[in-house]
Amino acid sequence: MLENLTELENNIIQMLIQGHNAKGISDILGIDYIAYIKIKKSILKKLHITKTIQLLLILIMQGEQI
Repeated sequence: MLENLTELENNIIQMLIQGHNAKGISDILGIDYIAYIKIKKSILKKLHITKTIQLLLILIMQGEQI
């Protein structure tokens, strides 16, 4: 499921796992906040979920290290 994501999308997931907020992630990646929101929406859409917490639950169920 996660293998269908781009490198940038996977980087954003890792930063979410590490506890970074939206502003921190966009600053680290050098993108604006709106771009971050669009990418995050793309991640959720690809995974057929609507909330970030659902993403974390998927990672837990797949045995990903959080």
